[in-house]
This record gives sequence, structure tokens and C-alpha cells, in this order.
Amino acid sequence: MGNLWSRREGKYYDAWESADPATRRKVMAERLDAYVRFARETTPFYRERLKSYQAGAPHPLAEVPLLTTDDLRKHIPPFGRDLLSSDTRDYTVFQSGGTTGVPKTSVFSHEELDAIDGPNTRGFVAVGLTPADRVANLFAVGGLYASFVHINRMLQQYGCTNFPFTNHSEVEFIRTVVDLFKINVFTGITSVVLNALRGIAANGGTKGFQIERVLYGGEHIYEADKEEIRAAFGTKIIAAPGYGTVDSWYIGYQCEACPTAVFHAHDDQCYMEIVDEESGRHCEPHEVGMVYVTTPPRKVTPIVRYRVGDRAKWLDAPCSCGRTTPLFHLLGRGDDVLRVGYDSVDYAFIQEAVARVPGLRGVAQMEKRREGGKDRLILRVESAQPEARHPDLARDLEQQVLSARPSLRAFVEHGTVLPLVVEIHAPDSLPRNPRTGKLIRVIDTL
Repeated sequence: MGNLWSRREGKYYDAWESADPATRRKVMAERLDAYVRFARETTPFYRERLKSYQAGAPHPLAEVPLLTTDDLRKHIPPFGRDLLSSDTRDYTVFQSGGTTGVPKTSVFSHEELDAIDGPNTRGFVAVGLTPADRVANLFAVGGLYASFVHINRMLQQYGCTNFPFTNHSEVEFIRTVVDLFKINVFTGITSVVLNALRGIAANGGTKGFQIERVLYGGEHIYEADKEEIRAAFGTKIIAAPGYGTVDSWYIGYQCEACPTAVFHAHDDQCYMEIVDEESGRHCEPHEVGMVYVTTPPRKVTPIVRYRVGDRAKWLDAPCSCGRTTPLFHLLGRGDDVLRVGYDSVDYAFIQEAVARVPGLRGVAQMEKRREGGKDRLILRVESAQPEARHPDLARDLEQQVLSARPSLRAFVEHGTVLPLVVEIHAPDSLPRNPRTGKLIRVIDTL
């Protein structure tokens, strides 16, 4: 049995990447129709809501209600079973998004875990990974995280040399192994990879280290960070071989020509919509909207029109790599969740922490800011208390947030993200939307 690298078809990983538009539309329509029928016939949750599906329409899912994160919490074990297509218990359980104490569960059959190798391999081929490479894997393991499990499976079968460090390995240990084996590729969660590379540079310098590719996931690597890595390690390619969520599937992938935040769509794997939520209209190229996905490979828990929570826009220019898979620009979170390091902090969690501090009003804003190549979470809260009390209120809120969020506290302690900043403001002073008067609750500074 050949390895994944040896299964490439021509210039790209598979023929789909160069398929003509007519073939693409036909295959996608047929696959979507079949998946909707499957979900409606096998899953109690979808029996009524998919009756509004319009086969053959330009946007056949336009009238179908959205699948939300709350739906996933309520209708997948342990709290419900209406999103299961059968009574099987032959699946692997992952969890994510536990920012308010109730994580979302995702279940994958073993066949689905095998199927993930397809989009995974397509992405890694597109960013230039070869069997000659020696790969340090720093994705997240434990706590029912999914990323290390499926990346490690794929790397084992790819044909390259795999070093399963995980996100928990100490920098000095990583540095020693990189030196001994001349590891030339790093892949992993962005914050972990950057922390490891900066630690290697700080502990004895980078002489003799040639990290040819940095293949990241979970967060963007910004241009300033890329320049730093290139200067320190002579890195040629810094790219994201995959974009997706454990709730859904792989949605996109970068090639060697993609700039930061621009992805090819896995449109054979995932039916992707970008929608203006104010008007309900599907976006034309260069119009910004929210990402909804439908994922035919997911059969145990069908995922139809899931609101991912990210903003994006379609691009109409072809990629210079020659692939015909459509391009989109990922623009960050579009709801009340901020990705800080690789932790997801939502506004409801912050509101709960604010409510536990006497003297603070329930008017709060959170911002993610990028400083010196690292994330920082900034909280701004209104209070009618005298200004002399503001430092104490800020300290109390910081303690509430970090004690209730040990993952964020650990990132701060390890230097993965910068220390939390809490600002106390006078009543009615935080910025509002000039058109609606609503509080601007979340700011994601890219």
C-alpha cells in the first residue's frame, strides 16, 4: 500500500484541484442533494428543517435554518441524540469551545477520521511537504483536542519523518531534537510554533538551524512574525495547510502562493456559503459576510448550514498556482468570540466574570490586540464607582477571569500570550455603534 504522497495525481494532489467550472458545479450540486436527502431521512433534527431545501436553485440552502453552536451542545451526546444519524457508539469524541463551562461535543466515526486524510494531504502537498522532510508536530493534544490526533495520523502515512512533540514539549527539548535530527519543518498551533522558534533563537541562537517550512494552524501568522522567522531561520514557506473546525470539517487550504489569510476552498469536501446576515443575501466577490458550511463527509452527525462564526469574502482572481478551487479571504471572527493564543474566549464568559465583581456594570468590551508577535486580551468595563477604586476593580476582574479560565492563565504564565489588561471606564463612555447605538462588544484587531 503506497503512502499518501505517492497517491498524487499529476501536478496537484488530486484532479479536483484543476477541475473545470462546469464539472465542479455538477459534482457539488449532486453531492449536496444526496447529503440533504441523507440528513433528512436519517436524523431527527433535520426531518422538518430541511423541507425548505430548494434543489436546483442558485443557493439551494438559502431558506434552511442555520445550525448553531447551541444546537450542537443540545442535540449531540451527552445532552441529546437528535443530531445522530444512528444509534451507533462506534465513534471518537472531541470537544471544543468550553468558554462558558459547557463545551461543544463533536463525534467522528472511524471512517470519517480516515477520510480527513484527504483534505489534510491536499493541503500539505499544496504547501510543498515532501517525503524528504523531517517534521516537528506541535499541534495540541489532550483534553479531547482533535488537531494533534488527525495531523499525526496523516503525517504517519504521508511518507515523511514525523516527530510527535505535541504542544506540551519544552523548548529546550525541541531544540535538542531539532539539532540532532536536522528537522527542517515545523507544523502546529501558531502560538506554540512561534514560542518554540523564539525559544530556540533565544537559547543559543539559530546557527546551523534551517527551518525550510513553517506550516501553522488555528491562528494567522502575521507579516511581522513571518519576517522574524525568515530572518532567523531562512524559512522559505510559511503557510496554513488547513483551515477548518472540529465542529464541521476542513473548509480551506493554502498553497505556496497564498498570502496570509487567503485560502483555496475545499469545495468538494465542504459546501461553503458567505452571507450578509443583515440582508440574508449571498455575497458577491469582495463583499464581506459570515461563513456557513455544509459538510457531506460528516455522516454520524450531519452538519448542514453550520454558522462557523468567521467572516470572509470570496475573491474572483485566479491563484497563480493554477488551481481552480475558488479563493476566499478569511477576515477573523465575526461573532462574540475571540481567539487568544489558541484559546477561544467568548463574550458570555466575560459577562459572567464581570457579574461576580461588585461595583462593575454589565457593560463590557473585549479586544484582541497583536503586540510584538503575540496576542493580548484587553477588557474594558464601565463602573460608577469613584476613580480611586478602579485599580482594585480591575485587579478583581483579572483574578476572576484567570481563575475561571485556567487555559488562558497558563498561556499568560508561559509567555504564549501577553498579560491580560483590564480598563475601568466611566458610565456610558465605551464606544457604541453610531448607527444603532449598540455597544461595540468585541474588537478583533488583525
